[in-house]
Amino acid sequence: MNKKLEKIFSAYHYVGGYELFFKAGAFTEYLFEKYENEKPEWYDEALEVLKLIREAGSAPREDYPGIIKELERIRSEVEKKMCAVVELRDNLSVCGYVLRRLSEPEPATPVDDNKEASSIISLIFRSGDSVTIREGVKAAIASLPLRIAKSRFFDIVEGALESQLGRTEKDIDDIVSNIEGYGGLKLGKGDTAGDRSAAETVDNVFGRDLSDASPEEIKKLYDSCNEAILRTSIRIDAFSDMGLMINAALLELTVSAYIGKEKGEVFANSSVTTFINNLLNAFASGDRKAFEDGLLYEGIDESELEKLEEIRLKIPGYEDIFLQTAKNESDDIYKDAKRCVALISDSIFAALTENDPGKTVDRDMIMQKAKELKDKLTESFASGSKLLQRARMAGILSKLPLFLNNSDEVKDYIRNSLESCRDNREKAAAIREFKAFFSEL
Repeated sequence: MNKKLEKIFSAYHYVGGYELFFKAGAFTEYLFEKYENEKPEWYDEALEVLKLIREAGSAPREDYPGIIKELERIRSEVEKKMCAVVELRDNLSVCGYVLRRLSEPEPATPVDDNKEASSIISLIFRSGDSVTIREGVKAAIASLPLRIAKSRFFDIVEGALESQLGRTEKDIDDIVSNIEGYGGLKLGKGDTAGDRSAAETVDNVFGRDLSDASPEEIKKLYDSCNEAILRTSIRIDAFSDMGLMINAALLELTVSAYIGKEKGEVFANSSVTTFINNLLNAFASGDRKAFEDGLLYEGIDESELEKLEEIRLKIPGYEDIFLQTAKNESDDIYKDAKRCVALISDSIFAALTENDPGKTVDRDMIMQKAKELKDKLTESFASGSKLLQRARMAGILSKLPLFLNNSDEVKDYIRNSLESCRDNREKAAAIREFKAFFSEL
């Protein structure tokens, strides 16, 4: 094999081994911290992943394909579960928008629109940093009272799709899917995503206008929504960590076939194999003390960590030459090189095989996609309260490319948002929410 190619494969091997080491350890620490007294629905899958990783540590190379197949199967299942939980979280976010406003007490005095608008504008632009300003504008769109005509809203959504002209059908479908998620449209009624209590909260908020609900009922719903958002965040973190752990194992197996068994076991550092064995024992028993007393990270040399960071930073710069050199070698090596690039990327569940992205979209296809999306959004707006409609629209607008083109348009949007809102309670809640966002920066 080409020496340059072998060198890059070795770099992936080095990073993959240590990524596996730390991701597996972090995941188990997370398990003990968040799930001290219970075993969540993904526990058995996580245990199976660790067993497969331990098996890979001493397996002959001919057994790699079977281990890879099992890891990919679990990866696929974890991805499906994570997608369902993300969709549930998106619905809960829409519910939170509604319930925060309904649970806000009536302000003692009316909001001073001019004063608050000036304060918000000052917060957004005070840093002069373009990234912070952009995030501030998006926070304003997501938080402030939304007073925008539906025709204008649909024009913005259509414009976001039109901006993708010339991309593939898959690209457009992904954007449409995201828009549906941000608007809380993707989870079917009764689909619990493993959390019936959270789904019941969504059904309660989406299924009625809540104008006749008592303050006690609103508070109960709001508390349930916040608890459910926390639960879904924890589950998303767990699925993410599992995905990273699986990716690191798949990276090691893919690379090890090329660097040669004579260069060591699947894990380059022998302490990693010991770590996985100890980790599995602690994980299976649920014994936190065994985990903490096992000194599982002992033996990791500081200089190795510095080398790891150095290699990790260089790898993105290797990608083009890596893929081109691999392509010149053979189709199989090129396929595995692309796999390495996907597995080490920030995308936890990056596609490991190439799917047909579909044809390049033209304007007619864009307009058809826009019409289908508009019909679905219009149908969603026909039920529930006006506040729920605004929550859906705000969620979508805050995630689309900015439709405010300059600072004057931003300032006009903020002033109009506050001046057009006649509900002082909603206005006060929105201002509080926006300022809370900036206090966390």
